[in-house]
Amino acid sequence: MPNSEYTRMDAKKDKEHETDFAKITAALLKSKTGEFDLESILYLKLRGLGICDLGCIGECINLERLDLSGNNITSLIPLASLKLLLVLNLSANRITNLEPICNCDNLQSLNVAANLISR
Repeated sequence: MPNSEYTRMDAKKDKEHETDFAKITAALLKSKTGEFDLESILYLKLRGLGICDLGCIGECINLERLDLSGNNITSLIPLASLKLLLVLNLSANRITNLEPICNCDNLQSLNVAANLISR
């Protein structure tokens, strides 16, 4: 019986850990990159963290490569300020509208597979 209790507790901790990242915060970005200044971040890999709110990611104005695949993102509005983005992976999210990233003129690679985008 202790094993099944341990398993349930682990599952609960995993679930709690998942929701810790529901919103992108400056603290999350700094801990993932080691950078102290959000403007210094050039590459971000935030795959499968349960993110649904892009929060302050728009403050990473020098970001060139961003991987947000496997999350629960629905709105791309905070990405509109990321004019230097070259590579953007948004696959496996819940995105329905790409309009907010239309002005990301430097974008060379965009992956939006497995989303809810209609033609």
